[in-house]
Amino acid sequence: MRKNLRLFLAALVGCVVIALFAHFWITDRLGVQRLLYPAQALLTQPTLQCSPHAPAWMQTAMHTALWDNASPASQIAYSAPDGSLHHCEHGWQDQPLLSPRVNEHSRFRYASMTKLLTADAVLRQQQAGALALDTPILAWLSPIPALRDERIARITVEDLLRHSAGFDRLRSPDPMVIHATRPWCPGELAQLARARLDFDPGTRHAYSNLNYCLLGVILEQATHTGFRDLLEREYGLAARGIRFVDGPYLADEVRYDFRNSDFYGPDYSRHFDFAALSSSAGLSGSASALAALLAELHRQGKGLLTRYDVAADCRQDALRDCYGHAVFPYKAGDGDLRVHVQPGFLYAASSVAILDERGGVTVWIGNGMKRGGSSTDDMTLALYRALDAHYARPGAGSGTAAVLAPVGAD
Repeated sequence: MRKNLRLFLAALVGCVVIALFAHFWITDRLGVQRLLYPAQALLTQPTLQCSPHAPAWMQTAMHTALWDNASPASQIAYSAPDGSLHHCEHGWQDQPLLSPRVNEHSRFRYASMTKLLTADAVLRQQQAGALALDTPILAWLSPIPALRDERIARITVEDLLRHSAGFDRLRSPDPMVIHATRPWCPGELAQLARARLDFDPGTRHAYSNLNYCLLGVILEQATHTGFRDLLEREYGLAARGIRFVDGPYLADEVRYDFRNSDFYGPDYSRHFDFAALSSSAGLSGSASALAALLAELHRQGKGLLTRYDVAADCRQDALRDCYGHAVFPYKAGDGDLRVHVQPGFLYAASSVAILDERGGVTVWIGNGMKRGGSSTDDMTLALYRALDAHYARPGAGSGTAAVLAPVGAD
């Protein structure tokens, strides 16, 4: 009798647990998935693998990405000053255990890390004499109707590069990423005449995707080449496995984890115009492919992104207090290393590219986003601490590769 009662109570408790789980799965699926994330992270941890001789800090960074930055799949690549390339990966391409594991070639969305190549392409054209950074942008974008805000006539190519043109997405909506709204750049530039700036050009810095859309248009005008074709010609993207995204997921692309997104889900891409985002957030590929490309540019002596002056009042110990050419400079108050940073973020796709003054290039990409706090800021700080400690070790960072130009170099 007691045995039957225990079986009945066990079955009853089991039914209640299943019913509660089913109830919350139906009414708050994302909440259940968030609750279960530690179990998924524990399951994912054994999939972490690194290339031979990868520095130990890379494994630590991947542990941070998995446990503290809500990325069940991610990659990290580090091109050392001596030219060697190291990489680590964890997670699965799609469903845990049921899909192939992420490897060094798996595709992630680069998001705003795309701006690194847009900026480099502009600086190449400057070196070739095809455009000047102090040229007003209207010289390239005309004809534009009478301006509602005459300050727009003072915006230069340099202002766009440095996010100092006067557009501030924290004060006015960024026209490139308004939900279900087709951006007027690059196809309807006459609408620039109706815009109002949020501050005088050149007086401060404020991040805006519009700046880099306009740079894409200027590149097309200067080279008489479509933006995507130009980047393929300049950087050999296809051979590196780097491709533009047109919205839907590519066949070899990882699937993204939206459990910490309260608004957008896996179909978010249909609400945005990825053709318009080509020059600001359009590329995809692996961490290794981008790190290798950026490092190659520097080894060839063509690393132009880190050659910029910084205003005396720029607080380099604060993230994004000022900008250079796409990147912002950072050096912790208690750190020895100075770096140049370009984060990337699309919904459930977080990334960070770091060019350090010792000649190293680090790229991290994940398929998730934090519930609270910034996925890109937290990884930037974690990677900075790891790199700063790494280079403090005797012999670390030695090699013959070209050292990146320090902030303030010509």
